Amino acid sequence: MRKNQSGNYFIFGLVLINLLLWLVFPPPNDGRPHFANQVAAEIMSTSALILMSCSIFLATRPAFLEPFFNGLDKIYKTHKTIAILVILLIFGHFFVNAVLNQGFHLAPSLGKIAFIGLLISVTLALAPRLPFIGGYISLAYHQWRFVHRFVGLFFLIAILHSLRVQNVMQLSPPINFYVRVISYIGAGLYLYKELLQPFIKRGHSYLVERVRRLNGTVVEVSMTPRSGKLSHRPGQFLFVRFPKEKGLREPHPFTISSAPGEEQVRLTIKASGDFTQELYDALADGAEVRLEGGYGMFNYKSGGKNQVWVAGGIGLTPFLSWMRDFDGGSGHSIDFYYTTRSADEALFLDEIEQAQQKNPGFRAKVMHSNRDGHLSAAKIVENSGPVTNKEIYLCGPFPMIMALRAQFMRLGVPARNIHYEEFSFR
Repeated sequence: MRKNQSGNYFIFGLVLINLLLWLVFPPPNDGRPHFANQVAAEIMSTSALILMSCSIFLATRPAFLEPFFNGLDKIYKTHKTIAILVILLIFGHFFVNAVLNQGFHLAPSLGKIAFIGLLISVTLALAPRLPFIGGYISLAYHQWRFVHRFVGLFFLIAILHSLRVQNVMQLSPPINFYVRVISYIGAGLYLYKELLQPFIKRGHSYLVERVRRLNGTVVEVSMTPRSGKLSHRPGQFLFVRFPKEKGLREPHPFTISSAPGEEQVRLTIKASGDFTQELYDALADGAEVRLEGGYGMFNYKSGGKNQVWVAGGIGLTPFLSWMRDFDGGSGHSIDFYYTTRSADEALFLDEIEQAQQKNPGFRAKVMHSNRDGHLSAAKIVENSGPVTNKEIYLCGPFPMIMALRAQFMRLGVPARNIHYEEFSFR
């Protein structure tokens, strides 16, 4: 299955247009010192402004863009990549303009405030994904969200800085117009996101019908719609928040484990952080819920007929939704592997067995690493036969996904046939 990258190409195209405008409509040399350095610095700063505008747009979670990026998880991946590129561009702008042209001075200015502010806020926001830094900086989710909001504020300061200085961009009307329009759109989106969006009720209102603790760490939450049922496909995820529950008011993403045809929406959640532990410990029947979704392009129906599914631990949830959506025959030949550390961690074994009995072509194998060892691509081939022409669907701990992906690719499975969601949105 070909993965759509047109959204990334579009963003690249916006930056490329900026570069072409600097080549086709170069600003005339007005005799200022270090004119060439100034041009180079502003090419970097204008590219950074365009990318920041795109990043802010992506942060609003526009569902209609999912097909152009191959899912919201990939949108967030692009969002993070843009943040890193912006920091590199702004650093280059600062170095060429401030250091080479004038020498470094500590005197405050809007440009330096924007640069330092963006550097700190983006570094903190990306800390979990950065080598070395991630080992020393660990922000709770609500702290991460708070820091993340300042990125847009420093973007506004950067725009104000570009208006106050005597830049060479103003000498070329096509460049000036293009960059200003995109920057103002980005600024407007940020102000909308921070000032208006919190007061707009997004998603659907639900009530917690039942909280069922399945074992010492996993809870199943069943929710009934109060108005307007959530629309989703099997295997999609949503953002959930509990507006009246202390510690549970921030939106968090979880995969939907129920099938679309069910009246209730069910989530199967493992306590693995502050939010999920609070949810496991304190959530009770009757709580009010806001659900926003569904999101995601993790969909076995768009793949080929021969497939392998691999679930690790709580990564069972999208496959559970797929199985619950079976209608007596999926039309696919599927080998499903469900692996946990021990037998007491395995969930919904009765449903897995029923799905296997009712659906021809669906074969399930449950494994436990303390008994069977770690699941590998070689073991899957040994049990299921060659996989080079099969679609592979993976969900579970990210190190497990990356290890299996590398193993499958070494066996000759094309990268385009290996599907998974990058579920870490920070």
